[in-house]
Amino acid sequence: MPKVTHVLIALAATAVLAAGVTAWYASRETLPPEIRIAAGQQDGLYHKLAEGLAEHLRERTGRRVRVIETSGTEANVALVRDGGSELALIQTVAPTPEGLAGIAPLFPEPVHFIARKDRGIESLKDLEGKPVALGLRGSSMRQSSRTVLTHYAVKVEDTEQYFGVLETNRSVDAALVTTGWMNPKLEKLLQDPDLKLIAIDDADGLAMRHPWFAAITIPRGLYPGQPPVPSQPVRTVAVMALLVGRSDASDRLVRESLAALYETDLRSSFPAVLSAKTAKDYDAAVMHPTVMHYHDPAAQMNRLAQIFEFIAKSKEVLLLAVGAVLLLWGGVRRWRERAADAADQAQKRKLDDLIAHTLAVELEQMDVTDPEQLRPFLRRVTAIKQEALRELTREKVRGDQRFAIFLSQCAALSEKIQMRMMYGRMSETADLTAKGASLTA
Repeated sequence: MPKVTHVLIALAATAVLAAGVTAWYASRETLPPEIRIAAGQQDGLYHKLAEGLAEHLRERTGRRVRVIETSGTEANVALVRDGGSELALIQTVAPTPEGLAGIAPLFPEPVHFIARKDRGIESLKDLEGKPVALGLRGSSMRQSSRTVLTHYAVKVEDTEQYFGVLETNRSVDAALVTTGWMNPKLEKLLQDPDLKLIAIDDADGLAMRHPWFAAITIPRGLYPGQPPVPSQPVRTVAVMALLVGRSDASDRLVRESLAALYETDLRSSFPAVLSAKTAKDYDAAVMHPTVMHYHDPAAQMNRLAQIFEFIAKSKEVLLLAVGAVLLLWGGVRRWRERAADAADQAQKRKLDDLIAHTLAVELEQMDVTDPEQLRPFLRRVTAIKQEALRELTREKVRGDQRFAIFLSQCAALSEKIQMRMMYGRMSETADLTAKGASLTA
C-alpha cells in the first residue's frame, strides 16, 4: 500500500478520534475524588449548613466530602478560585466574584442592628464614635456592615470582632450582624434582655443604591423569648447566602449539589433554606448553566439537542476534513505523476544523447588502426556506459527496450575496439617478424 494511503488513513483516524474526544469533553460529567466545602466559623450557621449538605452529598455521590472552617466569604472565594475547595458558602455583598458561578441561593441574611438598651442608641447615626462589632477581617459580614455605615456616613470605633463579643464584653455598645435567622449564636444573643433590635431607616433607599441588598422586614416574635423578639416588626436590608463553585465546575457536581439541597430532608433541619421553586427565579448572581437545566427540564432537553447538534456538526466537519484530505491527496498524486513523467522524459532524452555519443564513437574509430589510438575510444565507450548506469535510474527508462539495446551496443562496440586493438598488435608483430627475416636473408 502506498505511503500516501497510509497517511490518509492515519489522518482520517485522527479526525474521528478528535471528534469523539471533543464530544466527550463537551458532555463530561466528572466528580473530584474529594468534595471540599468552604464554610465559615465552626459555631456559625454556614458551617452547620455545610455539614448537613456534606452528609447528603456523601450519601449521593459516594465521595469523601469535607467541610473547611474559614474566617468568612473572602477566604471562601479565594479557596474556590485557587482550587482549595470545590464549593463554598458566601454572602452576596458584591457582584459575583470573577471565576465563580452561583449554584443555589440558600436563604436571606438580614442585617441585624443590635444595641445595648442603656447606651441611648435608637438609630445608626447614634453609633457615631462608639465601639461597634462589625465582624472579623475577611468576612462578608464586615463588608456589609461597612457598606451600611458608609451609606449613612457614620464613623464608628471598629472593634474588628465577631458579634458574639456582645455577650462577654460590655464595653462594646452595638453590633451589625448579617446572618440568617437560624443562626443559633444570634438566637441566644437576642434572648439577652439588655439588648434590642433597631430598624435601619430608609432601608428601601439603601437597597436601591446597592442591588445586592433587598429591603425586608423582620417580623415580630421571629426569635424565641418573652417578651417577643423583636417586640415590633423591624425594617432592614438583607443579602443572600449563596452556594457557589467554579465557573467551570462539572455539570454533575452542580446537579448533585442541587439534589442534595432539594431532593433530601435537608430543609427539615434548615427550614430557612429556599425551596427549589423559589430558587428557580433567583437572578441576582451569575449562575452556572447547569442550574437552569436542573430547574427547567425543557432546557435540559435543549442542551441534549445541542449536544447532538454538536456531534452532527462534528461529523460534517469530519467529512469535510476527509474530503479535503482526499482532494489534497489527489492533487499530490497528480503532481507526483507529472513529476515522474517529467523525470522519465528527461532520462529518456539523456539515453538518446548517450546512444548518439556511442554511435559517434563507433563511426570515429572505424578509420583508426593503431592500437594505442584505439584505446581512448575504448575509454570513451566505458565512460558513456558508466554515466548511463549512474544517471539513468528511472524504472521506466531501465525497463525500456532502448536501454537494453544501448547496453548491448556499448558491449559490442567495446568488444569490437578490443578486437581491432588485438588484430593491430598482431599485424605489427607480423610486420616486425617479416622485416627481421628479410634482413637476415
